[in-house]
Amino acid sequence: MKYYLLIKVNNISNNHVIILLFSRILVAIDGSESAKKAFEESIYLAQKCNSQLDVVHVVQCELGGDSATTFELIDELKTKAEKMLGEYKIQATKNNVPIEIMVTQGDPAQVIIDLAKTKSHDLIIMGTRGRSAFQELLIGSVSQKVMHHASCPVMVVR
Repeated sequence: MKYYLLIKVNNISNNHVIILLFSRILVAIDGSESAKKAFEESIYLAQKCNSQLDVVHVVQCELGGDSATTFELIDELKTKAEKMLGEYKIQATKNNVPIEIMVTQGDPAQVIIDLAKTKSHDLIIMGTRGRSAFQELLIGSVSQKVMHHASCPVMVVR
């Protein structure tokens, strides 16, 4: 895959200073194969741009009720997500990429959009689940919602 890195060149007293525009990248991970590929691409870009990676997994809670079973399930999903992100953190550290991991709960698209805006991310990288056009029409997709509402560019990896 080829990348065209965006750069900004400032001319300061005849010395050219190159500033790479992706200083902080948000990577959304959902456990899918495309999310794994998205993370691998983010490592590459972070190395080239000397970027900070913020990796997030959002536990989507569409379960009804407030029973103890529901809370136990949510805690179990968060624990599994923390383990998964811990493995990604090890991989980033081995590649000398600064990384922060986050596990949160809510609507995935809205959480990603809000994080990108509040933490001033320059780029969002995420995978796509590869649903059919009919499924996308019926239920939409997180990546589509993020692409339409994010305050920064979004890179979707298949």
